[in-house]
Amino acid sequence: MQFEHLCGTAIPPLGIFSQPATPLCMADSLWMRLREVPWKQYACSPRATKAIPKILENLASRKLPRAMKASHDLWLTLCSSKVYPAAEVTFPFLVEILGISDPAVQGEILDLFLCFAKVPHDENAQDWEKNLRMMLKNEHRFITKLSYSKDEIVAAKARDLLTLLSP
Repeated sequence: MQFEHLCGTAIPPLGIFSQPATPLCMADSLWMRLREVPWKQYACSPRATKAIPKILENLASRKLPRAMKASHDLWLTLCSSKVYPAAEVTFPFLVEILGISDPAVQGEILDLFLCFAKVPHDENAQDWEKNLRMMLKNEHRFITKLSYSKDEIVAAKARDLLTLLSP
């Protein structure tokens, strides 16, 4: 599935967010790019209580309690009982936020990625599941870097993710 990048141009080869906090359109703020995504086209959990753009804005907050609450809301929205298709379009934003977040928030984002890594990836997988898994694999260098984090929880979760993504 080819969809427009958050800045309105086609997504270049996956893995563009390998360097933290270096989105394609630095001039566009996160909230502006979030509003360009047709979120209603992507299914999420019926347990979702807030819109994904607002949750992602809160996740990127420098206020740790707000970001931690957002991580819980995002878990309910994307991973409640299964991984939902909205995870695919949310992923690049999560990688960007991962690169600028407090270690506690990084751990929560890595928990989401661990959930994402469990989507089917065989011949019966849906296109969005295959794309999500491919995007995760394309962040191998960034995840490897996180596996050496000074924060042991972040490092352990990154190592677990690398194990799940290995062939």
